[in-house]
Amino acid sequence: MNKNHIPKEFYSFETDAPFERCIECEKYLLDNETEYIIEKAVKNYEGYSAKDVVFDYAICMDCADVMRKEISKESWQSMMNYFQENMDVMTRLEMQERSPEENLRSCMIKKTGIDDCREYQIYAHCKGAKLNLENPPYMISGEVMEELLPLLSNKTIDDMNGFMNKHFTPDPSLMEPTPPRLILL
Repeated sequence: MNKNHIPKEFYSFETDAPFERCIECEKYLLDNETEYIIEKAVKNYEGYSAKDVVFDYAICMDCADVMRKEISKESWQSMMNYFQENMDVMTRLEMQERSPEENLRSCMIKKTGIDDCREYQIYAHCKGAKLNLENPPYMISGEVMEELLPLLSNKTIDDMNGFMNKHFTPDPSLMEPTPPRLILL
């Protein structure tokens, strides 16, 4: 199989097909020149082979850059420091030699196997219908996410929550009590 194909792990949970549109601006992603990021969060159930996709989306680089600029300088610097202090440079180099599927088997920071994580997130940098292997796909365990969260400013957390609420909150009508129905016998 072609090393730069987009693995099924990065397909949309909703459609079981490659993402076609940016979640933010609806830009078509599968032409040869469009760069974008795919992010997927998954929850494992201990003792079971069952998994749930918590969320997944693709976002074009233009929209991702706008979002990055909304992250406070302090939060961005704290995250970069975390990765510099906790990520082995050799691991990152080795990731470029391994298949995308191999890179998703364990956390690039903690080395925890994917099946041993309660939660994890996977990321891919794509260009059109292919992976951009200059920045190979990777997995981060829930443990890493928990360590990153306290490094973020309240504003950054609010901005991230705003993005999540905008795109992943159920229709408000689903949260309202349903009116009683009249049944005629």
